[in-house]
Amino acid sequence: MKKFLVACLAALCVIAVLPQNLSAGIGFKGGLSLSRLVIDPAESFPFSIKDLNGPVGGIFFGAGLGPLAFQTEILYARMGMKGQATDAQLQYRMDYIQVPLTLKVRVPAGPVRPVVIAGGYGSYLLKAKGVLVTPTGTESADLGDEFKKFDYGVLGGVGLEFKLPGILLTIEGRYNFGLADIVKESGEGVSIKNRSIMVLAGIGF
Repeated sequence: MKKFLVACLAALCVIAVLPQNLSAGIGFKGGLSLSRLVIDPAESFPFSIKDLNGPVGGIFFGAGLGPLAFQTEILYARMGMKGQATDAQLQYRMDYIQVPLTLKVRVPAGPVRPVVIAGGYGSYLLKAKGVLVTPTGTESADLGDEFKKFDYGVLGGVGLEFKLPGILLTIEGRYNFGLADIVKESGEGVSIKNRSIMVLAGIGF
Protein backbone atom coordinates (compact mmCIF):
# COMPACT_ATOMS: atom_id res chain seq x y z
CA MET A 1 0.00 0.00 0.00
CA LYS A 2 2.88 2.42 0.77
CA LYS A 3 4.37 1.91 -2.72
CA PHE A 4 0.92 2.49 -4.27
CA LEU A 5 0.48 5.81 -2.43
CA VAL A 6 3.98 6.98 -3.39
CA ALA A 7 3.27 6.20 -7.06
CA CYS A 8 -0.03 8.13 -6.92
CA LEU A 9 1.68 11.14 -5.35
CA ALA A 10 4.44 11.10 -7.98
CA ALA A 11 1.88 11.01 -10.81
CA LEU A 12 -0.03 13.95 -9.31
CA CYS A 13 3.19 15.96 -9.06
CA VAL A 14 3.93 15.31 -12.73
CA ILE A 15 0.48 16.57 -13.72
CA ALA A 16 0.90 19.67 -11.54
CA VAL A 17 4.01 20.83 -13.43
CA LEU A 18 2.72 20.18 -16.95
CA PRO A 19 2.64 23.14 -19.36
CA GLN A 20 -0.58 25.12 -19.14
CA ASN A 21 -1.49 24.46 -22.78
CA LEU A 22 -1.80 20.76 -22.04
CA SER A 23 -5.12 19.36 -20.85
CA ALA A 24 -4.69 17.02 -17.87
CA GLY A 25 -6.97 14.86 -15.81
CA ILE A 26 -7.36 11.98 -13.42
CA GLY A 27 -9.87 9.17 -13.37
CA PHE A 28 -10.80 5.60 -12.53
CA LYS A 29 -11.16 2.54 -14.72
CA GLY A 30 -12.00 -1.12 -14.29
CA GLY A 31 -12.97 -4.19 -16.20
CA LEU A 32 -12.13 -7.78 -17.03
CA SER A 33 -8.92 -9.58 -17.99
CA LEU A 34 -8.71 -12.79 -20.02
CA SER A 35 -5.20 -14.05 -19.35
CA ARG A 36 -3.04 -17.07 -20.03
CA LEU A 37 0.56 -18.16 -19.68
CA VAL A 38 2.42 -18.87 -22.90
CA ILE A 39 4.68 -21.84 -22.24
CA ASP A 40 7.42 -22.58 -24.75
CA PRO A 41 7.72 -25.40 -25.66
CA ALA A 42 4.03 -26.16 -25.12
CA GLU A 43 4.63 -29.90 -24.65
CA SER A 44 6.55 -29.16 -21.43
CA PHE A 45 3.18 -28.55 -19.70
CA PRO A 46 0.87 -31.58 -19.35
CA PHE A 47 -2.44 -29.62 -19.35
CA SER A 48 -4.45 -27.96 -22.11
CA ILE A 49 -4.08 -24.19 -21.55
CA LYS A 50 -7.21 -22.03 -21.33
CA ASP A 51 -7.94 -18.39 -20.41
CA LEU A 52 -8.42 -17.30 -16.82
CA ASN A 53 -10.98 -14.57 -16.10
CA GLY A 54 -9.96 -11.94 -13.58
CA PRO A 55 -10.68 -8.38 -12.42
CA VAL A 56 -8.71 -5.27 -13.41
CA GLY A 57 -9.12 -1.83 -11.85
CA GLY A 58 -7.35 1.28 -10.68
CA ILE A 59 -6.63 4.92 -11.42
CA PHE A 60 -5.21 6.77 -14.40
CA PHE A 61 -3.53 10.11 -15.02
CA GLY A 62 -3.55 11.69 -18.46
CA ALA A 63 -2.30 14.75 -20.31
CA GLY A 64 -3.09 15.69 -23.89
CA LEU A 65 -2.48 18.23 -26.58
CA GLY A 66 -4.84 18.08 -29.54
CA PRO A 67 -5.10 14.57 -30.97
CA LEU A 68 -2.23 13.19 -28.83
CA ALA A 69 -2.46 12.16 -25.20
CA PHE A 70 -0.10 10.49 -22.74
CA GLN A 71 -1.53 8.35 -19.99
CA THR A 72 -0.16 6.40 -17.06
CA GLU A 73 -2.19 4.04 -14.90
CA ILE A 74 -1.84 2.17 -11.63
CA LEU A 75 -3.90 -1.01 -11.89
CA TYR A 76 -4.59 -4.12 -9.88
CA ALA A 77 -4.68 -6.97 -12.41
CA ARG A 78 -5.36 -10.69 -12.02
CA MET A 79 -3.19 -12.74 -14.40
CA GLY A 80 -2.56 -16.45 -14.85
CA MET A 81 -4.28 -19.30 -16.66
CA LYS A 82 -6.34 -22.46 -16.44
CA GLY A 83 -4.83 -25.84 -17.24
CA GLN A 84 -7.45 -28.41 -18.21
CA ALA A 85 -7.03 -32.21 -18.08
CA THR A 86 -9.59 -35.01 -18.35
CA ASP A 87 -10.51 -35.09 -14.67
CA ALA A 88 -8.69 -32.07 -13.21
CA GLN A 89 -8.28 -28.34 -13.61
CA LEU A 90 -5.21 -26.44 -12.47
CA GLN A 91 -5.40 -22.66 -12.06
CA TYR A 92 -2.55 -20.22 -11.64
CA ARG A 93 -3.84 -17.00 -10.07
CA MET A 94 -1.32 -14.15 -9.94
CA ASP A 95 -2.16 -10.72 -8.60
CA TYR A 96 -0.08 -7.82 -9.94
CA ILE A 97 0.18 -4.07 -9.55
CA GLN A 98 0.59 -3.04 -13.17
CA VAL A 99 1.78 0.40 -14.32
CA PRO A 100 1.18 1.00 -18.06
CA LEU A 101 2.59 4.04 -19.88
CA THR A 102 0.70 4.72 -23.10
CA LEU A 103 0.39 7.09 -26.02
CA LYS A 104 -3.16 7.65 -27.27
CA VAL A 105 -3.93 8.99 -30.74
CA ARG A 106 -7.41 10.51 -30.90
CA VAL A 107 -9.43 10.80 -34.09
CA PRO A 108 -11.27 14.16 -33.98
CA ALA A 109 -14.95 13.32 -34.40
CA GLY A 110 -16.96 15.56 -32.10
CA PRO A 111 -18.01 14.37 -28.64
CA VAL A 112 -17.32 10.70 -29.54
CA ARG A 113 -13.66 10.12 -30.41
CA PRO A 114 -12.07 6.84 -31.55
CA VAL A 115 -8.60 6.29 -30.07
CA VAL A 116 -5.63 4.06 -30.82
CA ILE A 117 -3.45 3.05 -27.87
CA ALA A 118 0.17 1.83 -27.73
CA GLY A 119 2.79 1.63 -25.01
CA GLY A 120 4.48 -0.55 -22.45
CA TYR A 121 4.00 -1.68 -18.87
CA GLY A 122 5.81 -2.89 -15.79
CA SER A 123 4.23 -5.11 -13.14
CA TYR A 124 4.98 -6.11 -9.57
CA LEU A 125 3.73 -9.46 -8.28
CA LEU A 126 1.75 -9.22 -5.03
CA LYS A 127 0.89 -12.89 -4.63
CA ALA A 128 0.56 -16.11 -6.61
CA LYS A 129 -1.60 -19.12 -5.89
CA GLY A 130 -2.09 -22.52 -7.49
CA VAL A 131 -5.54 -24.13 -7.27
CA LEU A 132 -6.13 -27.77 -8.24
CA VAL A 133 -9.76 -28.84 -8.75
CA THR A 134 -10.51 -32.58 -8.99
CA PRO A 135 -13.65 -34.70 -8.49
CA THR A 136 -12.52 -35.35 -4.92
CA GLY A 137 -12.12 -31.69 -3.93
CA THR A 138 -10.10 -28.49 -4.24
CA GLU A 139 -6.56 -27.86 -3.05
CA SER A 140 -4.57 -24.62 -3.10
CA ALA A 141 -0.95 -23.67 -2.51
CA ASP A 142 1.07 -20.46 -2.23
CA LEU A 143 3.34 -20.16 -5.28
CA GLY A 144 4.81 -16.74 -4.54
CA ASP A 145 8.36 -18.10 -4.29
CA GLU A 146 8.11 -19.77 -7.71
CA PHE A 147 7.59 -16.57 -9.73
CA LYS A 148 9.73 -13.48 -10.27
CA LYS A 149 8.48 -10.29 -8.66
CA PHE A 150 8.79 -8.12 -11.78
CA ASP A 151 7.22 -8.49 -15.21
CA TYR A 152 7.18 -6.17 -18.22
CA GLY A 153 5.84 -6.01 -21.75
CA VAL A 154 4.19 -3.98 -24.49
CA LEU A 155 0.53 -3.29 -25.17
CA GLY A 156 -1.78 -2.03 -27.88
CA GLY A 157 -5.48 -1.46 -28.32
CA VAL A 158 -8.38 0.66 -29.50
CA GLY A 159 -11.20 2.47 -27.76
CA LEU A 160 -13.77 5.26 -27.67
CA GLU A 161 -13.90 8.46 -25.64
CA PHE A 162 -17.20 10.19 -24.85
CA LYS A 163 -16.72 13.85 -23.94
CA LEU A 164 -19.49 15.10 -21.65
CA PRO A 165 -19.72 18.33 -19.62
CA GLY A 166 -17.16 18.00 -16.83
CA ILE A 167 -16.36 14.31 -17.37
CA LEU A 168 -14.84 11.92 -19.89
CA LEU A 169 -16.17 8.39 -20.34
CA THR A 170 -13.92 5.78 -21.95
CA ILE A 171 -14.17 2.21 -23.14
CA GLU A 172 -11.28 0.26 -24.59
CA GLY A 173 -9.87 -3.12 -25.44
CA ARG A 174 -6.16 -3.84 -25.20
CA TYR A 175 -3.72 -6.71 -25.59
CA ASN A 176 -0.82 -7.14 -23.17
CA PHE A 177 2.20 -8.95 -24.59
CA GLY A 178 4.56 -10.03 -21.82
CA LEU A 179 8.26 -10.07 -22.68
CA ALA A 180 9.75 -11.47 -19.45
CA ASP A 181 10.15 -15.09 -18.42
CA ILE A 182 8.24 -14.89 -15.13
CA VAL A 183 9.29 -18.18 -13.50
CA LYS A 184 12.45 -18.26 -11.39
CA GLU A 185 13.47 -21.78 -12.49
CA SER A 186 11.48 -22.75 -15.58
CA GLY A 187 14.06 -25.25 -16.81
CA GLU A 188 16.62 -25.18 -19.60
CA GLY A 189 15.08 -24.12 -22.91
CA VAL A 190 11.66 -23.39 -21.32
CA SER A 191 10.07 -19.94 -20.97
CA ILE A 192 6.78 -18.85 -19.44
CA LYS A 193 5.32 -15.43 -20.25
CA ASN A 194 2.15 -13.50 -19.50
CA ARG A 195 -0.44 -12.64 -22.15
CA SER A 196 -3.82 -11.01 -21.61
CA ILE A 197 -6.75 -9.27 -23.25
CA MET A 198 -8.33 -6.51 -21.15
CA VAL A 199 -11.69 -4.81 -21.60
CA LEU A 200 -11.86 -1.59 -19.58
CA ALA A 201 -14.34 1.21 -18.92
CA GLY A 202 -13.41 4.44 -17.19
CA ILE A 203 -14.47 7.87 -16.05
CA GLY A 204 -12.15 10.86 -16.02
CA PHE A 205 -12.35 14.36 -14.53
